Parts: sequence; C-alpha cells; structure tokens
Amino acid sequence: MATEHRKCINCGKELTDRQIWRGGKYCSRRCFADGRWGEPIRFGKILTRSKAFIEAVKLCQTGLTQAEAAKLLGLCPRLVSDWFVQHGTDAILQNRVCAHCGKSLNGMQYRSNRKYCGESCASKARYARNHPDSGRMKFDPELRTRALELYWGGLEGTLIARHLGIADGTVHSWIHDFGHLRKRCRNPEAFALLPVTDRLIEAKSPKEWQKILREGAPDGESAPIHLVCGAFDGKGEINRLAEIIFNLLRCDPCDGETYAFCSSEHEQISTICWRNGAFCYTKLPKAQGAYIWPQVSVGLQIVVCKNEFEYLLSLSKKRGPKPYFP
Repeated sequence: MATEHRKCINCGKELTDRQIWRGGKYCSRRCFADGRWGEPIRFGKILTRSKAFIEAVKLCQTGLTQAEAAKLLGLCPRLVSDWFVQHGTDAILQNRVCAHCGKSLNGMQYRSNRKYCGESCASKARYARNHPDSGRMKFDPELRTRALELYWGGLEGTLIARHLGIADGTVHSWIHDFGHLRKRCRNPEAFALLPVTDRLIEAKSPKEWQKILREGAPDGESAPIHLVCGAFDGKGEINRLAEIIFNLLRCDPCDGETYAFCSSEHEQISTICWRNGAFCYTKLPKAQGAYIWPQVSVGLQIVVCKNEFEYLLSLSKKRGPKPYFP
C-alpha cells in the first residue's frame, strides 16, 4: 500500500488497518464531507456547506420568495425549499415583513414563500404595479369629458382607454353612466385615432386610401401600381385581366404599368404588367387571414406607389368586435 493512502487525505490522520483494508481515504464521515463538499460555513444561526444556500437566504431576507430566489440563482425551486425545511424557516427569516403594509410575517404559514400578509395587500400591490401613475386614476372632469366626446364621436371604450392612458373599467363606467345623453355619430377627429386597417375599410374615396397608405407606409420606391377596386375571379386569368384593364379602366394593358386584382375571398392578389414583349403575371396568396382591399363603391382604381402597395400587403383584416361605431 502506498504511503499516501495510509493517511487521511483531508486531515492527515493515520488510517486504521480496517480502513486501509477497505480502501478508505478518509478517517471519518466528517472528513469525507469536508473533502468532498468543503468545510461548514456559519451564517448567523445556519451551519451549511453550500454557498448557494447562503445566497438564497440573503435573497429571501431582502423580500424575495423561494421561487424568485431559485430563479435568480439558476437552482431548482424544490432544492431551495428542501434547504429551508432542513434548517428551519424561523431561524432563517426572523424579521420578514409584508412588502406592502410592513406588517410582520412571524408565525404565518409558508413565511419564506410569501411576500404579503394577506390577499388584500397582494391585490393592492398588484394594482399599484399595473397603475404606477396613481394620480391619473383620480377623478378628472376634463378627462371624463374628453373620453365621452370620443365615445360620441364613434370610438369604443377599449380604444379610448388606450388612447388616454387610463383603465378600461373607468372609461366603461363613464360610458355606462353618461353615454346615453347624446346620439353617437362619427367625426373626423375620432376617425383619425382608428387603427390603419379600420380606417382603410371605412375609407370612401381613392384620395382617402392614398392618404392613409402614405401616412403608414415607409419611404421607398415610387413606381406606380393600379389597385383595381372590387373582386375579380374567373378562368383565363391573363386574358381576362387584360380585358378588364382595357374595357373597365379604359387603359392599355401593354403600357408597362402594374395592375393588381384581388379575389372575392380576399385571400389572393394577382398582379399583371407588360415587360419585354410579354405579360408578367404574379400571384400573392395570403398565408393567414385576408387582405384589405378597396370595394367597388370607392371607385374604379386607386394609384399607389410600390412601397405603399407592399405596406398594404402586410396588413390583415382583424376578427372580433370593431373599435368604432358601425
């Protein structure tokens, strides 16, 4: 047997013949634990070999829960919980208080994993996080008048609350109490606050379409594209579309301009243009949802730029209730 194996590799004490015969390297269980996991560390009343547990205790003493401390340290929450059960919560967290009212949590169940003394303080703290600007939540006659004017102008409560930066419930309570005092009718101010998709659907003329697209589209190329209003479906696509351009729009399909058509389900847009003695025909199917496209009531065609056309392709019709007065 080598000389170095006849002594404990942790404290240097001579090993017994039985320990040597069994191939032992430590003289006791304590030396084995010290050699493998390090010497015990004392932190207050806690005696442990794990530095991670001490870090978890420090985080919990600042007000964090066991789950939050485990997430910050990258540990399993169950491991941290077992540590607290093994060493005792009362010895670890002696001065833990409610994070909202400051009341002591001594004697309460699951004290190391709670931040508030009760559900009331938890709900008040949650409300404070969701509404950091508490001054705006006080009654403001001018703000209420502004919200009601937007409601009477055609907007719905959720969009009004988002625009004014107040709670939905506050706006809906104002609408419930005073919304019936005046008849609703749309005005230009409320219409300008609508999302781009809803403004395009409600646009009544080609100029409105061009203005809305020009405001939302980024700067880019200015090649003109003709949006043919309405839906067009049928076979013999290239010849049929060329015939529509010639007979309906009174334009020459071979003039080099690009013309765009939309299907009846608004799920595919087709473009046609004359290039180098042949028609270039392209299909643009919508992967999800439906395209927004001008109806026949708007006009025959709308001339937009290439960047505005690409911006229009990125928009989709939204399902659910509309944010304006129908």
